[in-house]
Amino acid sequence: MANTAEDNFRIEVWDREEKTHLETISRSPDAAVSQAAWQAAIRRRPGMLLIHYNSRHVMEKIITPGEVKIPPQTIIDGSIHAGLDVSLGDLREWHTLRAWCKNCSHHAPVKAAALIRRYGKDALFSTVERALVCTSCDRGGPVRLEIHKLPRN
Repeated sequence: MANTAEDNFRIEVWDREEKTHLETISRSPDAAVSQAAWQAAIRRRPGMLLIHYNSRHVMEKIITPGEVKIPPQTIIDGSIHAGLDVSLGDLREWHTLRAWCKNCSHHAPVKAAALIRRYGKDALFSTVERALVCTSCDRGGPVRLEIHKLPRN
């Protein structure tokens, strides 16, 4: 089932009866990143069935506590959004951010602390990405924020 390293760890959202796959909210080659995404998914997808995979093996499977906040009709083409919409407050000290401009492919490191000061720790990545402007081509988006881990010593 896994074709690339990015497919090794993934989190899928299903309806409660496990008949309809609603979205894949996270793909990662890194177990620690996938575990952080799993914890965020539990908080951000109340009342949904979440399945955490390592390749084709189910690692965890739960119906999250709470009532569904997102009505099924808002799910378009099997996805609510392209990836897990984490908040700036979900970042840990070992995470680094990099902005990537889709227009000119310019990459630049971004300080999470500066974004938190400006937008607040509850700001979602999707909101922050829409506000970012590329410093190379000066176009207002689309800019994507990427989360990376600091190398171990």
